[in-house]
Amino acid sequence: MNIDQTFLRQTMKKKFLILFILCSLTAHALVIVLSLGIEMPAVAHKDMAMKIELEPPQEIAPTRTGQQETPARPFAAGDGKESDFTREASVGLENPRGVYESYLLKIRRRIERLWSYPPQALAESREGSAVIRFTIAADGALAGSSVLSSSGSALLDDGALACIKAASPFEPLPASFNLSLLNVTATFSYRINL
Repeated sequence: MNIDQTFLRQTMKKKFLILFILCSLTAHALVIVLSLGIEMPAVAHKDMAMKIELEPPQEIAPTRTGQQETPARPFAAGDGKESDFTREASVGLENPRGVYESYLLKIRRRIERLWSYPPQALAESREGSAVIRFTIAADGALAGSSVLSSSGSALLDDGALACIKAASPFEPLPASFNLSLLNVTATFSYRINL
């Protein structure tokens, strides 16, 4: 074998290697581009997988004004001194034109950013509405949370409770509320929209 043939073989090998790499890159790019346009059935997009409806439950009777709001009332916690009274109020997360509207809007937005469909419940196509009550202390800490009405699925109920816990602590209650505790009721509706 002479030098020209050896040089020619090496050049051909390099050309084939470069051609192979270019083909591989082109094929990978094509697969990526095509996969972006294909909806995978096992992968649910958040906006398609659930419908968010955080609202007061229908079981709570509205006040005379039609709002889901209970005025603050004092509860004795000691020997009757002014400092021994706890003031609390109960509201629905949706409280249009209520005194707590701007505060509740911040709470709702915070919850909506964190709320997601529990993966196992989504895989099992579980749906339902969980009514959750949570209590916010004056300093914004989560003082408690519980399921008032189950969705029928522990996965969905636990998902709603976990979201509330993840969203806390909240902003402190505004001084103008003059409250020690704010009880908030919200309905978490899990619906699969395909």
